[in-house]
Amino acid sequence: MNMKMDKKMERKWEVESAMSTLQRAEEIKKNAALMRDVRKEAKTQAAQLMKLGGAVTKTTTPRKKTVVKRRTIKRR
Repeated sequence: MNMKMDKKMERKWEVESAMSTLQRAEEIKKNAALMRDVRKEAKTQAAQLMKLGGAVTKTTTPRKKTVVKRRTIKRR
């Protein structure tokens, strides 16, 4: 086979694989018991990651210091 045909076959396999993955994802979403366990496992893994590297979802931004404006008095 030539290189062009190989790329077509590879692309076809990639598309079919993606379609299969999306179909499986929909089946998983519809299974309430499985999704409950998936969420539980995701929380467990997130907690383990937090121990390793700290918070990954929350970012703190430094607060800007507020400048106090002084009142000026007009002199006559």
